[in-house]
Amino acid sequence: MGVRHWWLGLVLPAALAGSLSSQETPAVAADPHDTIAAPPDRAGPPPELSPPGAASTGFAVKFKDEVCPYPVMGLFVMPGDTVPLEAVLTDTLSRYTAEAGTGRLERTGPARWRWIAPREKGVSAIVVRDSASGGTVALHAFVMVPRPAGTTIDGFRVGRYEPRALRGDPGYARPRGLVEVTEANSGTFVAPHFTLGQFVSKQPGGYPKYLVLRERLLLKLEMLLEEAARAGLPVTTFRIMSGYRTPYYNRSIGNETRYSRHLYGDAADIYVDEDGDGVMDDLSGDGRVDLDDARRLAGVIERLAMSSWYRPFEGGLSLYPANRAHGPFIHVDVRGHRARWGE
Repeated sequence: MGVRHWWLGLVLPAALAGSLSSQETPAVAADPHDTIAAPPDRAGPPPELSPPGAASTGFAVKFKDEVCPYPVMGLFVMPGDTVPLEAVLTDTLSRYTAEAGTGRLERTGPARWRWIAPREKGVSAIVVRDSASGGTVALHAFVMVPRPAGTTIDGFRVGRYEPRALRGDPGYARPRGLVEVTEANSGTFVAPHFTLGQFVSKQPGGYPKYLVLRERLLLKLEMLLEEAARAGLPVTTFRIMSGYRTPYYNRSIGNETRYSRHLYGDAADIYVDEDGDGVMDDLSGDGRVDLDDARRLAGVIERLAMSSWYRPFEGGLSLYPANRAHGPFIHVDVRGHRARWGE
């Protein structure tokens, strides 16, 4: 089930659709953008892990304001949160079952459930199964820890978020909590092609680390992979050069943007690195690695943005040229409205 097709066949959740129709697009000129890119990941490529199967399944699971057609997806909640779940994009509701490793799962309809998160931090799998085909969608549910009143959690430096949301936009409100990342859970898949550890802030220090990550960013990255492959680009995954950044780390690298989307867990600086040399591949085929290769990748997003079904995934897009610290890359986010800057 391709992303393009499941979104074309889906009625947007009422709350999301209402927000899209009732909100005016903020002025792009007033949007904060990153002025400095984070240094590249010095730890090398992501670990070799077994992928969780095919990139899509025969049905989808709706949770929060998201719809996931993939066999695995991250879910980020606070202790005790209640999350409604529903099997959608199917014409046979009675054949679906669900189970959860921790927390409490209650059936509320033929293909509907309500999951109450445990009170303790950690990760648990919620598996929705099609009993006829055997297909599954697994939500790796991370129970977060509350955002600290101070600037650290267990010695990990978070820094301080701005006390007021930018222009009153709830997307810029201080996060309620952060995911604890340990050596044991860093390799947990949060999407078919991405693991939790790929999104941690690049600041120095050992485990545990903490991050903020939004499900919609993960859905968008998977969608972009699918569309890039359809467009003929040689890509099987993206290298995440920078995902989440703590306010502390964002300031430490000299970024003057106090409202960078990286601080809110819905932005990523990405490039294609199929040959594993740590820089963007030659996507244009001209024998050089330069901004034209980033433009090829950005072009996939611009084509998607022409479709009305893409509106929930709209966000920032910018191209960054190579310098002494990194090769060319693109910034993507899901801030909720179109924003373009830079090259």
